[in-house]
Amino acid sequence: MNTEFEDMRQQLNILKEKLQHQAIVNDQVFRRSMKRNVMSINRRYTIISILCILMIPYAYWAFVVMAGMSFYFWLATAVLMLVSFCYTIYNGRNLNSRLVERDLVDARMKVANAKKLDADWLMIGIPLTVLWLAYFFYEQYRISNGDDWKYMVASGAVGAIVGFAIGLWLHFKIQSDYEHIIDEIDDFKSQSSLDA
Repeated sequence: MNTEFEDMRQQLNILKEKLQHQAIVNDQVFRRSMKRNVMSINRRYTIISILCILMIPYAYWAFVVMAGMSFYFWLATAVLMLVSFCYTIYNGRNLNSRLVERDLVDARMKVANAKKLDADWLMIGIPLTVLWLAYFFYEQYRISNGDDWKYMVASGAVGAIVGFAIGLWLHFKIQSDYEHIIDEIDDFKSQSSLDA
């Protein structure tokens, strides 16, 4: 009887060790996947931030030097780029490699907050872009003569549509990555609670 009881205890201990090992492996796989998604968002934010900063001197050259637009239009463009840069940096401040090491409740809260801030950017970014486009068309009208204005506005409109489509695609891709991270955290938490 004692030997049977001892065998059962050993088997339970072996099963417990296997379950603990499996939980560790699952945690590592989950955190690796989460880190990959966080790094994907960070990469996009880094590219956006660099483009915003590079756009400031480029806009001066393209709009003021080459096209003859006003200094104030360039200044409005520079302010728009700086606002975009600051908002991107602010939103991405918690999305670093340490996020995956955090407590899951805290990590989920940070990701959900970043997702909301990213979604809120449309409420700021779209009106600012529409105002900038109106100023752009005004500047085109101011420096053009008659018929040239129509072609300039048409090319500006095509550029705006393409830029808007790319911006929306990027926005929805980042939103999807955020949602994927949140879903992974929720799935992992529910699986962990079932295993416990």
